Amino acid sequence: MISLAIMAVLSPFLHVVYLIDDKEGILGFTYMSSFMYSLSLPIMAICSGLLLKYTGTLLTDLNIYFRYISNSFLFVGIFFMVYTFVPMFDFSSSIYFIGLLIVSVILTIASHYLHKAVLTTEERLKKIISKLFDFIILETPRKHVSEEKQIDYVISYEKIINEIGDE
Repeated sequence: MISLAIMAVLSPFLHVVYLIDDKEGILGFTYMSSFMYSLSLPIMAICSGLLLKYTGTLLTDLNIYFRYISNSFLFVGIFFMVYTFVPMFDFSSSIYFIGLLIVSVILTIASHYLHKAVLTTEERLKKIISKLFDFIILETPRKHVSEEKQIDYVISYEKIINEIGDE
């Protein structure tokens, strides 16, 4: 999350790299600095949207508000990112903007479900790990370790738990 925040804060300054010695641009941009500038604000919006989406999962009472705000940030960022990469001269303006809207909405919805999948996968892994630890700590000593070796077993898993806690 820190890397997203750093990227969001620094992205508006991407074009500064090319201000001293500007290069030829790409994708129809005359200069590389103008191309980097057109990328900077969408990157900032996307990173901010992802940060707000993550924050919304932590604040359950405000989750719905953060979800709408983060999706708005993601939509704007994706819209202008697509705007930067798709050349305008191929279609009429109305078709171009309708296509831009459709692609932006689809990508915003896809990013929502991708974020949701990542969070649910993380929660599922936490539950699995918790169940494994319960089995290792509670079930194994009672059912699978002889009484004379139970003290050694408890000492060894306490050592492992302390090592995990230090990481």
